[in-house]
Amino acid sequence: MSVIKYTAISLSLLLLAGCSDDKEPRTVVAPIIKEAERLAPVSLQIPGVGGEAVKTEMMPAPNTTADNVETIERNIPAEEAGTVVPTIDAPLPLLLSDVVQQRFASFQSGPSGIPMIEAVFYPLGWSADGKFAYAVEPPDEAAGIYMLNIYIQDLVTDKILWKQEYKSNPGSTTDAKSFAAYWAAGNKIIKQQFVKYSIVESEQANLMGGPIGYGDDRLTYQVQKKLKGQPDFGNTAMVTEYQVTVKSATRGSKVVHKETYKNPISVLDVDVIGYLAGSDSERVALLVAGVRRGWEGPPHVTWFKVIGTNLRRGFK
Repeated sequence: MSVIKYTAISLSLLLLAGCSDDKEPRTVVAPIIKEAERLAPVSLQIPGVGGEAVKTEMMPAPNTTADNVETIERNIPAEEAGTVVPTIDAPLPLLLSDVVQQRFASFQSGPSGIPMIEAVFYPLGWSADGKFAYAVEPPDEAAGIYMLNIYIQDLVTDKILWKQEYKSNPGSTTDAKSFAAYWAAGNKIIKQQFVKYSIVESEQANLMGGPIGYGDDRLTYQVQKKLKGQPDFGNTAMVTEYQVTVKSATRGSKVVHKETYKNPISVLDVDVIGYLAGSDSERVALLVAGVRRGWEGPPHVTWFKVIGTNLRRGFK
């Protein structure tokens, strides 16, 4: 074989080896990305008005597993889709449970302390001349109904100027069974009464306790009670009458409320738990709370009463 032919064969073998598809295996290492880097904010330049750009940042959401995802499906009728449902903000109740339970702790009966069934109090609004609008939800003693009483009271005379009582029908599926539902349904009538008596709705109300400051004066309030054993209830002592007295540090005292109970007597205790103040700087509304014996004994139920008090006049 000639030298030229041998050389040609050798070159051909080298070319075939270089064109082979079999390559040496490579190990691919994935880059390590810290969670802080993975969730780093992304800055965007958004064109603004007048040619100025607004800079904002978008934070990518972290990875979410299937266990953290909840799908809620709701079939909306075609005639409801896209309709605007009007909403009416309902007033909020005063959170009085802690105050009431502490003041009347002895009536949480039984070894485990059966809780009382509590009334709920809603301050609604005030007028500049001493009128106060409020609502009370009486407790439901296993009757399966919802009850609500709305009042407009003249705090000068304590006369109830307007009252609306509501009681749902047992088993009804259409009657209002919450304050928000009733407020939405009867809002027009209630607002008409507010206009009539110049009531301005309260955005926020707080129950205040302790002495009342009025200028340089300091006023306190207290309750005097008479108790009598009731033979029909195991000779349990119950309130037969009580009165609320307000004392001024500089001008004497006055009785602002007195009440006597007739048979059947069922009030176990009563006290002033605080006061509310409106736009009339000379007047406050004392909030009286009481405990009434349950229909068949414990659990007992609570109730509220409002008493108007002038901070300047009537003292002796």
